[in-house]
Amino acid sequence: MKKNHNIIFDLRDVIFNYHPEHRDTKKQFSVIKKGLEILLKCHAAIDEHGKKKNKLYVLSNASPESHNNFIAYHSDIFNYFDGIITSGLSGFSKPDARAFYNCIDRYNLNPEDCIFIDDKEINVRMARAVGMQAIQCLDHDAVMRELKDLNVF
Repeated sequence: MKKNHNIIFDLRDVIFNYHPEHRDTKKQFSVIKKGLEILLKCHAAIDEHGKKKNKLYVLSNASPESHNNFIAYHSDIFNYFDGIITSGLSGFSKPDARAFYNCIDRYNLNPEDCIFIDDKEINVRMARAVGMQAIQCLDHDAVMRELKDLNVF
């Protein structure tokens, strides 16, 4: 039987590109096509009984303004997530271990069942230090292969 996972996504450079010149507009964040593809594959995965295989979460250092921008202009994407934590609203920023423990505690997650995806090595190292599996997202195709190897989909 394949294991169910909690997939925890960072946003910037994993699912979205950031465009500071378009701050507070719809163009501030643009969707990374391959990042969205990863999200959708994780969301669509079902187990042998036809039940949803993965729960999806956000753990991002987004400010309150960026958080509001995401919700205002990309709510269709955020509907795929089972939970969203941004540092602007939680008060904890990665790589502080409290950001990870806040996510674990808020959603009652077992770190061993979590796979954290972030572009920054320091955040990936901290996720591993708190007991999660973690993937550094420098190449979306490589992330897709790693998730497949971990039987996420």
